[in-house]
Amino acid sequence: MKSENKKQSSIYVITLFGILLTAFFMYSCSTDEYNYTNETATEVNSIAKTRSLVSQTWNTGNVLIDSVANSDEFYEFERCSEQLADKFSAYTSKLSDEEYDKLMEKLNDDEYMEDFIKKANLEEVLRQMDEAKKGLLEHTVFLRLSEEERLLLFRQFAESRELAKRKILKTRKEGNGNSKCEELRQAAYEQAKTEYDNAIATNCKGMGPLSPCYLKEAAVYKANIRIANKDYENCINNQ
Repeated sequence: MKSENKKQSSIYVITLFGILLTAFFMYSCSTDEYNYTNETATEVNSIAKTRSLVSQTWNTGNVLIDSVANSDEFYEFERCSEQLADKFSAYTSKLSDEEYDKLMEKLNDDEYMEDFIKKANLEEVLRQMDEAKKGLLEHTVFLRLSEEERLLLFRQFAESRELAKRKILKTRKEGNGNSKCEELRQAAYEQAKTEYDNAIATNCKGMGPLSPCYLKEAAVYKANIRIANKDYENCINNQ
């Protein structure tokens, strides 16, 4: 009798354990699926947001350019390059002139730049940038584009982007020639963006996501934007 009770108890325990184990795996799988779905949705939304800045289907007449320009990989690349530029600019804008000048002097100092990346919390941004660039190079026909075609690709995106975001500055001199100054500034912005994207896509090959190379290009981009803004101020002051 005792033997039968022990046997029944053992069966009960094993059955209960099996039910709990099954429930655990079902919960684990559903959680993983939920996380994956969230990550995928976030990525899709980010790409869609970047696409909305241009709000067009590319049709340049060049099959290779249009193929790249209409791909998700291209818009993910643009999202990440913009994110990198914004994060770099936001952090460096808090530096003193002396600190910023030192950073510019140390751009080729790997040890200094590794420390800077950690302080600025740019590791994840750089990893995303590196992955996006790999996606552009490996999953589109980008590498088949000539240098002229690459520049045309990035220039047309920059022009569409600036056109979508353009807001004429309202100053006390508005309507007295400022629109011309703004046009010159927008053209400078577009050129800076074109050169930045092309440099990010074609340079920094095989150096790893935390290579200072990406930050060097972001620094050049920021410098060009600052020059454009300075030229704009000079333009409106000379009206």
